[in-house]
Amino acid sequence: MGICWRQTAGEILVGAAHAPTPPSPTNRRLRVLIGVLGGLLLVAIVLIVVIWPRPANTPTQTDAARPTPTSTPAPITPTATPAPSPSPMGTPQPGTPRPTDCAELYSPAMVDAFGDLALNPDWTTAPGEDTQRGPADEELRAVYEENDSLLCIWTTAEGASGTGVVTAVVWVDDDEREAVADRLDELGFNCYEEREGLRCVTETTNEDGTYGESHFLRDGIWISTQYTNAGPAGYTLDIVDNLWPDD
Repeated sequence: MGICWRQTAGEILVGAAHAPTPPSPTNRRLRVLIGVLGGLLLVAIVLIVVIWPRPANTPTQTDAARPTPTSTPAPITPTATPAPSPSPMGTPQPGTPRPTDCAELYSPAMVDAFGDLALNPDWTTAPGEDTQRGPADEELRAVYEENDSLLCIWTTAEGASGTGVVTAVVWVDDDEREAVADRLDELGFNCYEEREGLRCVTETTNEDGTYGESHFLRDGIWISTQYTNAGPAGYTLDIVDNLWPDD
C-alpha cells in the first residue's frame, strides 16, 4: 500500500501512480480478426466493381418504351383468278339473221323453180334414213355438228333418189368462219368475194350426173350446200337475198 502525504495550501499529493489496465489477450485477437475481415470485404467490393463484366452498348428499354401494334394484322388468304367462261360456239354476231323455218330462205320464184321436188318431205326425217346432212369433209362437218343450224332438203317426195339439194344454214363465230374458209381453200374450192361475203364453189360432172358444193360465209352465217343433179341457177344468191333483203 502506498504512502500518502496531504498538504493544504499548496498541498502536494504524493503516492503510488495508478497505471491503466492493459487489454486482455482475448480482446486483442478479436479486434485483429475484425480488422482483417473488414479489409477482405473492402477488397472483394473493389474487385466486383472493377472486374464484373458488363454488356457492351446494350440499350435499356422499359416495357412502356416498346412499340405495340395498333391492330391485329388480317390473315393473308390466297385468291384464285376465276377462269373466263367459254363463249358458246356458234354465237351469232349482233344483227345476224336468225331464220327458224326453211320457207324463210326462198323466194316464190325459187320454190317454183324446183318443180316436182319437195322441201323437207317426211321420209327425210324417218328413223334410220341415211340422208346426207351437212358437208362430207370431216373437218367441215365437225364445225357444222358443233353449232346451231337450220337444215333444208329439196328432194323427191316419194323417197330417196339420185336427185336433191341439201342446205345447212350454220351459225358460226369469227374463229370458226376463218377455219371453214381455210379448209375450203385447202380442198381446192374456187373462192371469191360476193355480196359482202366469201363464196366458195366446186362442181364435178361424170356418167352419173352433176354434183357439187356451194358455200357462202358472211356475218356469222355459213350457208353450206351440196347438190346432185338438181339446183336451179342462182340458188345460193336467192338465199343470200332473203337473209339480207336490204342489201
